[in-house]
Amino acid sequence: MTRGGAVLLAAVSTALLAGCGSDSTDDDGPALPALGPIVAAAPATGPPITEVVVLGQLLLGPEDLPSGMEQVPESALGLSGSGGAATRPAECAEVLQPLARQRPDALTRYAVGFNGPNFSSIDIDAATFPNDKLSGAFDEVQQTLRRCISYSGTDADQAAIDYRLGGLEQPAAGDASTSFQLRLTSEGFTLVSLVTLVQVGNTLTQVSVTAPESVDPGVLTDLTAAQVRSLKQVPDS
Repeated sequence: MTRGGAVLLAAVSTALLAGCGSDSTDDDGPALPALGPIVAAAPATGPPITEVVVLGQLLLGPEDLPSGMEQVPESALGLSGSGGAATRPAECAEVLQPLARQRPDALTRYAVGFNGPNFSSIDIDAATFPNDKLSGAFDEVQQTLRRCISYSGTDADQAAIDYRLGGLEQPAAGDASTSFQLRLTSEGFTLVSLVTLVQVGNTLTQVSVTAPESVDPGVLTDLTAAQVRSLKQVPDS
C-alpha cells in the first residue's frame, strides 16, 4: 500500500470511529451530485434509549455484515476526545465524526466498526437524544455538510488530504433519513465513503461504507435497512 493509502486509512478510521448549490468537481475525479434539501426530523415516538448496553445491543454485529468483515476493538472507536485530521475550515473535521461527538448533548451513544478486505470498512455509530434536542441535532449535522462541500486537511505527518462531499441517492429509511458521499484523496490514493444518517424514534444513527475508489450503493442500502429493523426492536422501558 502507498503512503497515501496509509494516510487516508488512518484519517477515515479516526473520523468514523459528518453552501449547497452546484455540483462539486476538481481534477481528482468526476463531479459529485449536489446535496438535496435538508431533511427535517420526524416527531419522536416511544421512550428514548437511556441505557448504553441496550443501544449497543441494537447495533449491527459481524453476523449482519458481508463476509470478511472483522470487528474493530471498542477501544479504537474514538467516542471521546477531539481526534480527526486537521482540516480547513476547522469545522469540517466534524464530518463523519460520531454523532455524539458532534452533538455532546446525547443521552446515550455507541459505535461499532469493522475492517474488511482491500482496505474496506463499515462503521456505525448511534446517539439517542432527548425530545427537545433531537430535531436540532439532525439539522445541525446536515448544515455542517453543506458548509463542507470541498475542504482540505493534513494528517499528523503533514501529508495533504483533499475532501469532496456530494449528494447520494438512497431509499428513504426509518422515520427520516438523508445520505451523502465523501471522497478523500492523498498522494494519488482515493477512498470513497457512502453514508446515511437515519432517525428511528429518538435515536440518530450514521451508517458508513468505505472502500478505495468506489462503493456499491446497494451495500449501504441493505445495511441501513437492517439497522433500522434492529433499532425498532428496542424494548419498552
